[in-house]
Amino acid sequence: MNTVSRKKIIDAWTRLCDLDETETDVLVKKFMDEQPALGIYLSANMEEMERGAEHTRIVELVVAAWQAMSKSAGRQLPAATPEQIERAENANTRSLEELDEASEFDWENSVRGLLQDYNQPEILGFGIEILMSGNEDTPELAPESIGLEMVWLKTVIDVLDR
Repeated sequence: MNTVSRKKIIDAWTRLCDLDETETDVLVKKFMDEQPALGIYLSANMEEMERGAEHTRIVELVVAAWQAMSKSAGRQLPAATPEQIERAENANTRSLEELDEASEFDWENSVRGLLQDYNQPEILGFGIEILMSGNEDTPELAPESIGLEMVWLKTVIDVLDR
């Protein structure tokens, strides 16, 4: 898939934020109908964090990414499979483990390299900005759940970007 521009992800996010609760529910249901395995993946992860299936920022970010990527592709994206999700999540987990083992200097360079070589840096970067909003000055104080949500977001983007 071609790289999605920052404008497209911001447009998708803005449209989503302008919806009322009923319209948001309809859009989330459409995502779940078109991408059932990804819907189950997100729901299961949120339940493990005792957040249930409520509409959280991560769900909204995933729906915005899905919309932007679908619009960029000009078609409905193929439904993800559980195997694709598992492979992507395992790869992301390995990358995080490698980053965790790196020194602070190496970690910053590794993250920059990851985004530089990543096919969807605008979507991922925008998602990280949204997840980290309010924690920009003290990222070390951000809830640990944000790191998990970043992994989930990247996993979804990776699976949709095939």
